[in-house]
Amino acid sequence: MANRNRTAGHNFEREIIRILKDMGYNAVSARHESRSADDRGIDIISNFPLKIQAKISVNQPNVHNILQEKDCDVIFFRKVEKADKNFISKGDYAMLELEDLLNLIGEKS
Repeated sequence: MANRNRTAGHNFEREIIRILKDMGYNAVSARHESRSADDRGIDIISNFPLKIQAKISVNQPNVHNILQEKDCDVIFFRKVEKADKNFISKGDYAMLELEDLLNLIGEKS
């Protein structure tokens, strides 16, 4: 089971990396680029203005604890349900502190 969950998480990271690249950002997996960043809870290294952690789970992650204890600024979260041996996506979300969102909006003005 853990291997299937790990694979689903890695696939989600790769999907986010592809989306960021399509938007013009440089992005790579921290697993391959920087053990130090990976150890600090950063999953994707990018010139995107926020440090990213990716989560895929049936349950919502504890956003407050992750943002306070890790070195990431935003959590990209895919809510899934288990159906037989597969995960069915129920939605993708970005969770971040309000101040970070307002700073992003201000950069575009």
